Amino acid sequence: MAFALSTQGGLRRWTLTVPVWALLAATPLLPLAFVALVVIHSADENIPLTRNELVEVNGQTLWRGAFSNPTDSEYRELAATIRFLDAANQPVGEARAEAAVLAPGSRMELEAPLPEGAVRMQMYSLQWRTGERNTGRLFGPFRPWEFGYLQWDGEAQAAGS
Repeated sequence: MAFALSTQGGLRRWTLTVPVWALLAATPLLPLAFVALVVIHSADENIPLTRNELVEVNGQTLWRGAFSNPTDSEYRELAATIRFLDAANQPVGEARAEAAVLAPGSRMELEAPLPEGAVRMQMYSLQWRTGERNTGRLFGPFRPWEFGYLQWDGEAQAAGS
């Protein structure tokens, strides 16, 4: 038997007949769909790195970064640690920032002098609290990233919409 739609009795009494084989075939796909949702939207992307650049100011190279809140949730007790790494991925310096509250649409800015020998950066830790239960999250360390890498480009997202 194939799928069948019965409309006897008008729109209020529609029924859909689904064969047992179709239900059995779909059962193994449910865990895969759940895993896909978890992997596609990882919680560490709730507050993505949206600025990661090197700038020259008065002859000194500075690293400037920012974490943004593109969600409709408010995050509290936000703290981030960025490590600067040398060619062997050994730490040569770091930048830290904290914010009591990161409201929807706002950013937490970071700035630090770029240490000598730094060739890439690493988001070492990112933590926050959210929700009525005051649930805390701690992520990191992440793999090293090249300067300029962004987890989410809000300007590109806005231009594409």
